Amino acid sequence: MNHTTVANALLLSRQNATLCPPPSENPAYTLADAYAVAKIHLDTARSGGMTPVGRKIGFTNPTAWASMLLNTPVWGYVYDKTVFDTTAGHTTHDLRGAMQPKIEPEIMFGLKATVPGTGDPVDALGAVAWIALGFEVVSCPYPDWKFKGVDAVSGFGLHRALYVGPKRILTADDDLVAIVAALGAVTARIYKNTVLAGEGSGKIVLGNPAKALAALGVICANQPQFAPLAAGEIISSGTLTPPPTIEAGDVIRAEVAGFDLSPVQVSF
Repeated sequence: MNHTTVANALLLSRQNATLCPPPSENPAYTLADAYAVAKIHLDTARSGGMTPVGRKIGFTNPTAWASMLLNTPVWGYVYDKTVFDTTAGHTTHDLRGAMQPKIEPEIMFGLKATVPGTGDPVDALGAVAWIALGFEVVSCPYPDWKFKGVDAVSGFGLHRALYVGPKRILTADDDLVAIVAALGAVTARIYKNTVLAGEGSGKIVLGNPAKALAALGVICANQPQFAPLAAGEIISSGTLTPPPTIEAGDVIRAEVAGFDLSPVQVSF
């Protein structure tokens, strides 16, 4: 398996906004191969002047694992040039160059410390400085969104952009056990041009977005080829609803109930 060849093909696909065959067409292609390709993409991004500022978690809904040939969530890097703060006025996105774009409402965490590799969601939340509702814009280089989990890891995690909404700062007075419970119980709605486009909940995110963060801590603790999770990183925990397709002219708004996070809106 030539990881450089796979990485270059996907880089060319992104550069030219042209679809390409998924690497999993080779039945010998593994998740380890996919992360090796992701490491090449990380190194290429850095050499091009991009700085990793966090990670997005994918396939946090276990009902998708069988069709994706996975038994775990996966992750990919997000960068200084792909992460935007809506409270700083970044509320529009240009879809030129996006391939089959969709949008996912997600719970996002800002880290103040390394996430411990215990797998415990309360431990994980202890490493969190703030929580926000936000969006991930995803772009798929594979025809008709047909791929396996290894292809998503290889294809930049399907990541195009993160939009982070208003931050709910955690303080010493917060009850982390109660917050974990609340995150698992939140309900979510996403609107496309004021029309309800999807509903979901924190439960579809590995049972709880804080559990997804804890799972990422375990995964990263066992991947020495990548830097450990660190203070300052932004972690997007996985979609709360089925992701609607988007196109230029759309206005997307998401809201949650059950935890005090402000709604978020982005225009395309």
